Amino acid sequence: MDKISLSVKFVVLATLIALATIGALIFLGSSQSSILVKLIVIFSSLSFVLLILYITSKTRDNLNYFKNKAVEFTSGNLEQPIDKKLTSEFEETAKTLEKMRTVLREEIATLQDQRGQAEAVIFNVGEGVFAVNLKGEIIIFNQIAEKTVGITKDLVLGQPYHQILQFYNSKTKTSYGRFINEVLLEGKATTLPSDTVIITSHRAEIPVAVNSSPIKNQKGIITGAIVVFRDITHEKEIEEIRTDLISIASHQLRTPLSEIKGLVSLLEDNIAGSLNIKQLEYLKLLGIANERMINLVNDLLNVSRIEQGRLQLNFQKVDLGILVSEVKQSLTVRVAEKKQTLNLSVDQALPSVLADPDKTREIISNLVENALKYTWEGGTIQVRVTADATSCWVLVADNGVGIPKDKQKDLFQKFSRIENPLSKTITGSGLGLYTVKQLVEKQNGRIWLSSVEGKGSTFGFSLPKVK
Repeated sequence: MDKISLSVKFVVLATLIALATIGALIFLGSSQSSILVKLIVIFSSLSFVLLILYITSKTRDNLNYFKNKAVEFTSGNLEQPIDKKLTSEFEETAKTLEKMRTVLREEIATLQDQRGQAEAVIFNVGEGVFAVNLKGEIIIFNQIAEKTVGITKDLVLGQPYHQILQFYNSKTKTSYGRFINEVLLEGKATTLPSDTVIITSHRAEIPVAVNSSPIKNQKGIITGAIVVFRDITHEKEIEEIRTDLISIASHQLRTPLSEIKGLVSLLEDNIAGSLNIKQLEYLKLLGIANERMINLVNDLLNVSRIEQGRLQLNFQKVDLGILVSEVKQSLTVRVAEKKQTLNLSVDQALPSVLADPDKTREIISNLVENALKYTWEGGTIQVRVTADATSCWVLVADNGVGIPKDKQKDLFQKFSRIENPLSKTITGSGLGLYTVKQLVEKQNGRIWLSSVEGKGSTFGFSLPKVK
């Protein structure tokens, strides 16, 4: 049975007092009722006041109890259950709060388990990981980060990251001390340059690959940032060995290949005596193969110079229209051999660009030659030179074989060759487009591609206008 509330008790008692008063008046008559009425009124008033004080006291006690519980909940103390021995007016409130306490305890326990699992994964992951809050203070520092930097987690938690972790560019000595601030302010992922090193507690420099991303809550609000860095010392060593090997081998190969080319030319001129048709045919094939080897060696040397930072660029004012015209003229014979059409369109009053003319001519030649290679006999290649507000563009469009969408991302990688209906009859090192991209970017330009398989491709690059 439910408890009888204080208010109900008060009403019942007040009713009984009123009935007693009325009964006394009737029983005693009017002559004796005056004094008794006064006494009864006084008694009733006192009873009423006492009841009010009692109810007020109990209500205040209950409210103070709930207030103290709310403070406990806020501080995270959910261990003690709600006292159920409360007046009936607050019984439902007590039950609701107890239910809320139970639910909160279960949810917090679940979240703590999930957090523990996440921290265990982060702490034991194979790359260095640390996270910061909006103040830039380190809140997570995993095992690999400890090992790489040489500082334990206990010493860095709560500290500003830029005072603990030092990232530099090994070549320019530029500090990336506050690079995470951009992530926190802009909410964009950041990747530090490939020449980044981290300074350890022993002042050693370790080459690292560094990526940083914002941490967002369910509402998409940035609450911090996480940084992942990986020791790439071994990779750098292998890359240097590979680059040195390519450079040395290429230099050593150039001389004998040039000699072979010269000897083939002498034989073709009958310096050693006349040759029959079959011998001339074989000699021509030898010359073609030798030329391919020379081109491969030159490509390898270009890549080696670019990656070692030894590429020398001679920047000057360049007219892209003139360069494209020269390239077109040099390819006249090849265009005729495949019965193709090579059209050129140059905008009027084209501004000059700041570039290396020889390297830029190499870029244009590579793109146009690729268009000729991968366009069917009788096809059309359209070259256009145009400009926008800040740059000049060279666009090379063809109606050739095109490039599958899923292969386009690999097109500018080293030794990348895409299979297509014409690729089996065309030789190449897979270094041309990689070199083109590097040469464009070294001249502060951009490269662009649009292609549909079976319908053709458009390659374009831009270089900044002379200011």
